[in-house]
Amino acid sequence: MIMYAGDTHGQQKAFDQIDAEARASETSIIIQVGDFGVHFVPNCTVADWFEKRDGGPIWITCGGNHDNWPKWRSLPVVEIFGGKVHQLAPGCFFADRGTVLNIGGEKHLFFGGAESIDRYHRREGRDWWPEETPDYQEFCRFMDAMEEHQPTVVVTHDAPASIDIRKLNRLSNPTPRNLENLFRNCDHKPDRWYFGHHHINDRWTIGKTEFICTGLHGDWAR
Repeated sequence: MIMYAGDTHGQQKAFDQIDAEARASETSIIIQVGDFGVHFVPNCTVADWFEKRDGGPIWITCGGNHDNWPKWRSLPVVEIFGGKVHQLAPGCFFADRGTVLNIGGEKHLFFGGAESIDRYHRREGRDWWPEETPDYQEFCRFMDAMEEHQPTVVVTHDAPASIDIRKLNRLSNPTPRNLENLFRNCDHKPDRWYFGHHHINDRWTIGKTEFICTGLHGDWAR
């Protein structure tokens, strides 16, 4: 079984709660939708928690806007579920943009990142990194992977702009706007598309695709 966990922001209580619920339901995989928080600051306590954890489910994150992309991309690359990921800690992995993993018999396509609305109050290299926003080449690779691998499941941090989230006009932000263009122009449509960033639990259906926002700080979905 797989759980799709919402934003955790490095909060230990959220990790404890999700991990415990996964163990209780015999869930072996937790896929997390970004704003993960592991290694966001030096001496990360959640990274230490993973080091000391006794077994339990595998965690895989796509990364969000509040994550340390340069740090993550510097960490060792390992192969799991037929694809290459960065190991953040024991049992904890980062699937970079365009990564395809075969999990539970379904192809999952990962594409993290978004724009921080609070970036003007942050300091580059300390708690904000420009790599949070996907670039043109990464979107091209994402679209190529969508058509080539035809995943059943897509995991992103933000969602296409047409998803009506709190009646926000998100066309001014490049990531939702580009995700919208990609979704409209790809011939392949996934069955399910999980995302976070907006800190709500909700579902929308467009054509054959169900979009699921997975919540915040201990929330999750199937």
